[in-house]
Amino acid sequence: MNVRRMALGATMVAALATAAACGNSTGDGDGGGGDDSYDIGIVQFSATDETAEKAINSYIDYADEQDWNVTKVDPQGSVDKAISAVNDFVQKGVDLIIVTVFPTDQITGGVRAATEAGIPIISFSGGSGEGVPLNADSGALVSTDLSKQLVEDMGGEGELLLLGYKSGLPCIGREEALNEALEGSDITVTRQEVAIPGQVESGTKFTQAWLAKNPKDSGNLAIWACFDDPALGAVSALRSADRTDVKVYGINGTPAAVTAVQSGAMRATAFIDVAGAGRELAERTPEVIEGGVDAEPEDIPIPTFVVTKESYDEFAQKYPDEVK
Repeated sequence: MNVRRMALGATMVAALATAAACGNSTGDGDGGGGDDSYDIGIVQFSATDETAEKAINSYIDYADEQDWNVTKVDPQGSVDKAISAVNDFVQKGVDLIIVTVFPTDQITGGVRAATEAGIPIISFSGGSGEGVPLNADSGALVSTDLSKQLVEDMGGEGELLLLGYKSGLPCIGREEALNEALEGSDITVTRQEVAIPGQVESGTKFTQAWLAKNPKDSGNLAIWACFDDPALGAVSALRSADRTDVKVYGINGTPAAVTAVQSGAMRATAFIDVAGAGRELAERTPEVIEGGVDAEPEDIPIPTFVVTKESYDEFAQKYPDEVK
């Protein structure tokens, strides 16, 4: 049983007052009372990351139903700011910290401080480990089927623009899965690192430069992005250049990407049920707090669906809320 809450009761009351004064809490400010009322600190990845924010909002919806007190901090994609945010939550004596996207092994300073304070961390797509007993995984698994689709569509040869992001564990795993699918093919890869914030603009800029080197009728051409935002930036560049000869692939299944697939502007996106994952993490919060920092680490897979024009109707039937 995690008894840290009794020892830190006075600290938590002070923290609640501070959070309420700052206006950052999504709760009603009184913590709800009772032993089942928790104080949760959420370290966002970036407020511009639609998919991570969707997972967070799903978590908060459940937390509000339970009358938990939730505070969010936006590090804007900075690892240093994420570690600082974790340390701040430790000082405030929260019951649990949620960290999104940042790889667990990159925020070890914050994890160590939380572990020493007896505060468990739940990761959304950053990986589990010591002090991080639960992680929702959206890494390599989601990319495998999409990557196979890309290689098949290209007939195993051609030019590929890869829009990656090395600071996010999901993108790292997805790119590794793509590289495995490309092994043995005659597909030449040009890789570019996107910026966050600014991921859509990065996709547009890199695509424009790549198109200049790959004119129409120069063979099989495709663009793969490790999440949808850069892919949508690529779509914008293709439209501006009046190019319809390039297939675009993204991951996350955002509404804009699904719409682009339906219209034919994108070839495919791998939808990730992050709302369902956020809800599951919220439902499991009491057991994670009870289990504490020494609980056995666990990675839970997030359900996925590869959306193409051919599979759109099946997707809409399975996830009707995603196509409203």
